[in-house]
Amino acid sequence: MIKKRLHTPEGVKDFKPEEFAYKRAIEKIIETVFISGGYKRVNTPTLEFEEVFTDIGSVSTDEKYKFLSREGDLLVLRSDMTPAICRMAATAYEDDAFPLRFYYVENMFRYNEKNQGKQREMSQAGIELLGVKGIEGDIEVLMLALTSLKNLGIEDFKIDIGHAEFIDGALDEAGASEADSRRIKEAILDKDYITVSEIISKLDIKKEIKSFLENLPLCLGGEEVLEKAEDIFKNKKSRNAIKYMKELYKTLKGIGYEKYICFDLGIVAQLEYYTGIIFRGYSLGTGYSILSGGRYDRLSASFDKDFSAVGFAMKINELMPVLKNSGIKFKSKKADTLLVYTENGKFKALSTVIKLRKNGMNIENFYGNIDEAIEYAKNRGFGGILYFTGGENVKIYNISEDESAVVSISELTGEEE
Repeated sequence: MIKKRLHTPEGVKDFKPEEFAYKRAIEKIIETVFISGGYKRVNTPTLEFEEVFTDIGSVSTDEKYKFLSREGDLLVLRSDMTPAICRMAATAYEDDAFPLRFYYVENMFRYNEKNQGKQREMSQAGIELLGVKGIEGDIEVLMLALTSLKNLGIEDFKIDIGHAEFIDGALDEAGASEADSRRIKEAILDKDYITVSEIISKLDIKKEIKSFLENLPLCLGGEEVLEKAEDIFKNKKSRNAIKYMKELYKTLKGIGYEKYICFDLGIVAQLEYYTGIIFRGYSLGTGYSILSGGRYDRLSASFDKDFSAVGFAMKINELMPVLKNSGIKFKSKKADTLLVYTENGKFKALSTVIKLRKNGMNIENFYGNIDEAIEYAKNRGFGGILYFTGGENVKIYNISEDESAVVSISELTGEEE
């Protein structure tokens, strides 16, 4: 007999009822924010053709779960919602349907070999704003990201904002080759700043540019970071990116969100399809970002369409420890009443509970005698018991007050004349 492994594979986990209820409460709060902004829920397949994620700067090949179908097609488990939603929008909507506002709550699958302890099946709740160009769309999406975190009860958080064009322009001005630029970006993603410094030290560039690039991890802060960069870099890409971020900050400050905003000029997109702003959210309680997003205006071309786009994803798996460590609790619906019956009261009990559940009561069946039910109710935190023994009456036990009363079934169901 083969002994079955009773634990889950690495990177995936079970959610027990209480933990799953907590997770769903988080998702519902975020969904409410998305809906309030005019976003509609979509669902894409868990299985996609591998080419949907190929040559677009999405999740790397090594991180995808791939397999062959019986028909010989190379399939992957969904690793990134953005390309999947772009594919759907490009194939299912005509040009006059844009702008489109979509949201999703789905699981992604990535083989995170480098990140020990990081989940390989992860839940995300996100939005994609398709067909809106420029700063107004970016502000709309950032506001929903900020509102989502605030509505969850998180106050101690920061949104780090960068721009894909800034680092590209800075490396061009520094004279870095395409190979060196790629190595620097990869090293930044791996937080390997020794390698970054080694590559930059070999470049024949101005002292202030070299110093700035060698200290990219420290290029964090408010408007002063943008001002400093503006004094140093003269290339068009970087300066346009700085100007754009300053305008973005002006609006976010004007609506009272400046304390949550931080600029990170060393930010590098983990997903290469980003073309404009890139942003990540951080809070105490996890070593990873709790949300990430950005603008990706050229991704639609991979699906023979041309539309601008911006979006973000809330990382539910990372949000959960942040919220728990902050002591944030959510009310979740659960059964608060027990149904107990004798053989004589069985039919009346079962027919009555159908009506009561339809009216919104959450009632759990108990199979045992009334004394056992009372003990069970006290141990599990139930507020009351409905006890059917036959006839047209039911005995109601108030567990917290240690009281009981007999009422008619018609009175209980509200069918009394």
